[in-house]
Amino acid sequence: MKKRLLIISTIFLLIFGVSLPVHATPRIDAKAAIMVDSSTGQIIYEKNANQQLPVASISKLLTVAVVHDELQQHVITDYSKVEVTPDIATISNDPSYSSIGLVSGQSYSVIELLNAAMVKSADGATVALATAAGNSLDKFVIKMDQKAHEIGLKKAKIINPTGLTNGEMKGLASDNVPANAENEMSAKDVALLSRYLIQSYPAILQVTAQKKANFFITKDNTKSVDNLNKMLPGEQYTVSGVKINGLKTGTSDKAGACFVSTGNYKGHQIITVVLHAKGDNKDNRFVQTQNLYKILKQDYHLQQIKLPSNVTNAKVKHGVTSNLSTSPKKLSIWSNSPLTSYTVSQNFDNKLTNNTQTLQAPIKRGQRIGSLRLTSSKLKTVSGEPLTYPLYSNESVPKGNFLERLFR
Repeated sequence: MKKRLLIISTIFLLIFGVSLPVHATPRIDAKAAIMVDSSTGQIIYEKNANQQLPVASISKLLTVAVVHDELQQHVITDYSKVEVTPDIATISNDPSYSSIGLVSGQSYSVIELLNAAMVKSADGATVALATAAGNSLDKFVIKMDQKAHEIGLKKAKIINPTGLTNGEMKGLASDNVPANAENEMSAKDVALLSRYLIQSYPAILQVTAQKKANFFITKDNTKSVDNLNKMLPGEQYTVSGVKINGLKTGTSDKAGACFVSTGNYKGHQIITVVLHAKGDNKDNRFVQTQNLYKILKQDYHLQQIKLPSNVTNAKVKHGVTSNLSTSPKKLSIWSNSPLTSYTVSQNFDNKLTNNTQTLQAPIKRGQRIGSLRLTSSKLKTVSGEPLTYPLYSNESVPKGNFLERLFR
């Protein structure tokens, strides 16, 4: 009886043209957008991703990348003190900017300024951060430009550390630069920068994941501010099944409302970028980010690619054995249709091969020994390189004795 009812229902739908409900793919209402798997670099979605556009305060991510280099080089520490100049205080106290009210003559630590720059997007704090290592702003901008090229942002236009126009930098404006000039990047640039930052400086996500932060201004004045990211867990624009933990908003007249997010979905760190979300409501950048995740959930799935034995094993020289089992045995990609044509190759760490093509003992169990690269004409990455996965040893291979080394 149930089968008969199903047949009748199907005939009715065919005759009367009634279609079953389907999920339409959302339209991304922004000038440019991109969605990337951070670990492999796979581009899942893109729209005008190569178009250079003003990015406003998203520029501060590049500022942080340079400051992280200075921290790594021990030029400064988290607790190095930076004295606020009158020019910096003027920017920090302008109510038309993203201001936090730093006081001229007062000193603040690098970590305090970093928190203010990332959580509040404080412009004055960002300028102070750029001077922490004793740089002039012009010298710091040169460092930003060099860092941009190192990361792969070949066409990024960098004017200052904040994302303000040159004229809005007041007494700190650069000479011979138009007053209306401001930083520009593409959506792909922003994704590359974000991927670089969360891989080289993962602690930044502990900063950007804060819903609130307290800032010491003076002895009797501490400010508590909310994170501008309204997609953090429990906030207004959260996405079911996705834990957003960063990264940065940006707003200006030219850039409109922009947002780059990082979030964990099905065990994968996803980067989304929305540049110049359309409409007067700045929160539309969060709505469009939600739409990117709708596309991911509705149109894509994780396809598992089983690897052949020649890339799940490796040869080893001068060890007690000449073969090594490796992992992973499968690779995951985001797919909206089955991937059937591809190549996979092993790339070993040069330090473990002594500049040969073969691993040299000793090798430790669980040691990262290189990477796997997946190449297909149907797959694109944000860097233009093949999809890359870490390659690990499944067993230890101690160095062999004289005879073993001689014949292996």
